[in-house]
Amino acid sequence: MAAGVKPAGVVLCGGASTRMGSDKTGLELAGRPLALWVADALSAAGAEPVVAQGGNPPPPLVAEPDSSPRAGPLSALIDALERHGEVLVCPTDVPTVPAELLATLVERARSTGAPVVLARSDRPEPLIGHYARESLSMLRAGQQAGARGPKEAFDIERVPTVPVAPSDVLNVNTPADLAAAEAILAAREAGQPGVS
Repeated sequence: MAAGVKPAGVVLCGGASTRMGSDKTGLELAGRPLALWVADALSAAGAEPVVAQGGNPPPPLVAEPDSSPRAGPLSALIDALERHGEVLVCPTDVPTVPAELLATLVERARSTGAPVVLARSDRPEPLIGHYARESLSMLRAGQQAGARGPKEAFDIERVPTVPVAPSDVLNVNTPADLAAAEAILAAREAGQPGVS
């Protein structure tokens, strides 16, 4: 992980969206697609380029195809790492993620040299994190052992984490979650204390 090298920002867009009942990549929050909220946060955190992994993201996001569609997020993460070598990742359905958190993940990865650094709310967030090229062998081994998600590919409790409020990593899976995300954004715009 060379100093000055920027990680690629990867919006994970390949999920099935079964609980929401429609494709979440184009679902709108405050008049903008969820994926663009995430892409903007990645960009503001210094990631370059910012792309979508899988799915059908809204413009101007460019989709990079999954090598094995529907194989799960671990396969998508491996695809992104093979393509870019170092990635800062976040799912399309986490529109309240702050750029400050994402930038801190990169800083923590630089300072520790750890192959994986994750956000941690009330639990580690395996799809909101920084993954270095050095994590590839571990992730591939997990995939070969049958893992579909990164938390099954390594001991998630042993990797460095950056603490974050649950509201900053709200996963929008239902219409109620979307309403909660709207409330979080409104609180931020109003400058309410305790809402980052």
